[in-house]
Amino acid sequence: MRKHPECGVIITGDFNQLRDNFMKTHYRFVQVVNVVIRGQAILDKIWTNMEEVYTPPVTISELGSSDHNMVLLKPKAKHSVDTGCVTRLTCMGPKEKATFSMALSAIKWEPLFRLDSCADQYSYYQTVICNLMEICFPTKIVTRHTADKPWVTDWFRDLVRKRQRAHMSGDLNQAKILRNKVNRAASKLKYTFYQTQIAAMHESGSHDRIGGSI
Repeated sequence: MRKHPECGVIITGDFNQLRDNFMKTHYRFVQVVNVVIRGQAILDKIWTNMEEVYTPPVTISELGSSDHNMVLLKPKAKHSVDTGCVTRLTCMGPKEKATFSMALSAIKWEPLFRLDSCADQYSYYQTVICNLMEICFPTKIVTRHTADKPWVTDWFRDLVRKRQRAHMSGDLNQAKILRNKVNRAASKLKYTFYQTQIAAMHESGSHDRIGGSI
């Protein structure tokens, strides 16, 4: 600090019972975390000499099985970030398929049979099916980021968003329930993904061996 008094410094971590007042008295740092991290205690702190360039920190839901809330500190200045790739997807899950099947079986086709030409019948059939598909298979907008893990699915993203919304709204009981669901889902998705990758590697290796023997 003596050699480079103009440099910006951030010191963060779980201070627990560490006496850290010397950072204020000797280095003129400011502790910017003023929100509780666990229970009523502020254990995870952020000391810095450039607090004026950051917005007040906020807490977000715990990471994994940790009992500490995470602290989010954002700069005031705008900067470019990876906003992700916005994609429109058609919802075609088991629920949507069952709804489509029931609606399709309930259609009355008498008006189609009363039409004279095949072209009119085809046009009528196409209109009915397309309208039914738009109703039963709605589209939704999802955002994917380049930093997403390969095992992350849209369902998992939605579950994480629900956990974050519960935490931000102060519903801590629901946030804990959703946190446990997120942790279980992450473990299952990772296991399934890597098992699939390993199986594909074994299958590829067996083909190579067979090809080599021939």
